[in-house]
Amino acid sequence: MDIKQVMDRIKNLEEYEVWIDLPDNFAFRGRSPFDIYITNNNVALVKVVAASIEEATQKAHDFFFGEQEDDGLY
Repeated sequence: MDIKQVMDRIKNLEEYEVWIDLPDNFAFRGRSPFDIYITNNNVALVKVVAASIEEATQKAHDFFFGEQEDDGLY
């Protein structure tokens, strides 16, 4: 990506709220890159900064179901 593409992406980022069913074996292990609110019904409201709701949903799913990149935030 060139600098113009990076700047355009940054300008288009928004915070999205994504609801996700927690996996049965979910446990916090270190830091989270998101604000997470867990309900009594094993459902989480995750606030994700992304360029689209689809990207936000994918990021939340990847975090909870093990598809994270090893960047030190998970």
